[in-house]
Amino acid sequence: MLDVLRKRKRSWIIIFLLGLIIVVFIAFYGGNKFHDQASQDIAEVNGEIITQREFALHYQKELERYREMFKGSLTPELEKNLNLRGSLLEQLIEKRLILQEARNLGLAATDEDLMTAIAQVPDFQVNGRFNKDRYLQLLRANRINPGQFEDEQREQLTIQRLYSLLMNAVHVTEAEVRDRYRFDQGKINLYFIRLPATMYLSEVKPTEEEIKKFYDRNKELLKEPLKVQVEYLSYPFDRFSSAPITDKEVEEFYQANRESKFHKPKEVKARYILVRMPSGADAKQKSDAETRANRILAEARAGKDFAQLAQKESEDSTAVKGGDVGWVTQAQLPSPLDKAVFGLAKGEISNVIQSPTGLHIVKVEDIREEKTQSLKDASAEITRTLKAEKGKREAAKVADRDREKALSGDDFAKLAQASGIAVNVTRPFTTGEVVPEVGQSPEFYKTALSLSPKDISSVIEGTNAYYVLKIKQRTEPTVPPFDAVRSNIEKTLKESKANEMLQQKARSLLEQLKKEKDINKLAQQNGLKLEETGWFPRSAAQLPKVGELSEMRSGGVTLSAEKPFPDKIYTQKDNAYILAFKDSQAADMARFDKEKQQLTNQALEESRQLVMQKFVENLKAKAQIQVHPGALQES
Repeated sequence: MLDVLRKRKRSWIIIFLLGLIIVVFIAFYGGNKFHDQASQDIAEVNGEIITQREFALHYQKELERYREMFKGSLTPELEKNLNLRGSLLEQLIEKRLILQEARNLGLAATDEDLMTAIAQVPDFQVNGRFNKDRYLQLLRANRINPGQFEDEQREQLTIQRLYSLLMNAVHVTEAEVRDRYRFDQGKINLYFIRLPATMYLSEVKPTEEEIKKFYDRNKELLKEPLKVQVEYLSYPFDRFSSAPITDKEVEEFYQANRESKFHKPKEVKARYILVRMPSGADAKQKSDAETRANRILAEARAGKDFAQLAQKESEDSTAVKGGDVGWVTQAQLPSPLDKAVFGLAKGEISNVIQSPTGLHIVKVEDIREEKTQSLKDASAEITRTLKAEKGKREAAKVADRDREKALSGDDFAKLAQASGIAVNVTRPFTTGEVVPEVGQSPEFYKTALSLSPKDISSVIEGTNAYYVLKIKQRTEPTVPPFDAVRSNIEKTLKESKANEMLQQKARSLLEQLKKEKDINKLAQQNGLKLEETGWFPRSAAQLPKVGELSEMRSGGVTLSAEKPFPDKIYTQKDNAYILAFKDSQAADMARFDKEKQQLTNQALEESRQLVMQKFVENLKAKAQIQVHPGALQES
């Protein structure tokens, strides 16, 4: 799971650039939570500074995204394993490099570009037209500074321009796609010999001197971590939400948020097909693209399944989903498409529409008309929201008051009784552990582990409560006695030595195989079991009966009749594998001819991602990047 997420994070820029500019209000734009870090620098990219404040604001956004993804199971340990801080810093550096290059190429978005994009956002419109008062009202309501918001949108527009320029220059030939298909879809059957490290464990017997030497040299690694037990006051938000909500408050909330919370704009569920036409296309290229688009349109209107047509013909990344773009509101699609889509009836197919990226054909599959929830229907939801907000404010007020009293010497038990709340004591815990009664609250654990014995914490905001903490017991990191860890050290040394012997034996067998060129004979001479994988595609992520081999994560299996033996040993956990080619089956090229367009689209998308990756790597290679010491430390 972690590997998958890390791979996804590595391709952040493709996901970011492929997305259209959709305005999402997020609280990280506002507030002053990080005001004391604003002046600190975290990195420098070609002379431009990435401040600690900028990093912290984006980190909060990223953390919330992962919390939503993991549905409450994002532990501090998992957060650390995902390396969110390191990945985010890399993303910010890459974004800064791309913006610098876009400006150097004269691709920076103009004020006119910015205002056109903002004006198309439905939330900023009244009766279908941009309304400045509405725009400023929504920004204020979400604590968003207009200048900061517009700078962010300008950056997104600038990056989109550079992305379009790069992507329009990427092409793949039919021959390239054919060769790739022939390799990926060809099947192969391999011989393999599995060599487990356990076969050498009984031969390894570390001496007492070796065990003691390991202990003496690795005391820092063997240290038991800091552990704390805390006493804490808990102020649940719902405990303080008993204050009544008046009809006037409900109505005022409704009127202030009518458009943003209770109005649903018109939505359409659409599919579309893209026939790309490069910028600067000559007359023949334009004619060919138009002829192909008109042919597709005729087939669609004649009743051919639109999703199948999109899979076969579309040159957009949505082709694999049958051209499905899901439910969209106005301004989520580029303007020529947007206007056409929202002018179509349910089931209707558009004419051919031209945009800067090419020619489009759109089908509207369903429509949800705009709707505004009435005050009567919304009142129950509004009441719950206002009660929750009041409860949270009141809980914060009581927590702040009790903290001040605790600083003056008042006992936690006395404060808890006076405020009608609970005083609790955790079990001892360390970094990465979660206290069940507290749950996911990174700030709680971070604060607890940093407190000194006589400290009273600041008021900590959790998911459903505020907390005030003090240390009950703090156990500093200590090196355990030798006798307590001796058996674990012995086990570690045995496994390490067994793996060394395994690798040495495997390399010796591979050299013998290359000389004798007969894996059957090799297995018989060495008393080893010879197995077959059975047929599998060369591009498969895992080998049948073997599983995933780290050395094969890219490029697939390249063994063939011409090259039947590998140049290296393959490993998996505590096993080593010797592979040899047995037989192969050619790909079904008749299927290629049927799916050629879809395969071409997939290959084109992969090529674009690779181009973007190489482009960013090249920018990094030429750049002067300095990450300041301690930049990724939690602050």
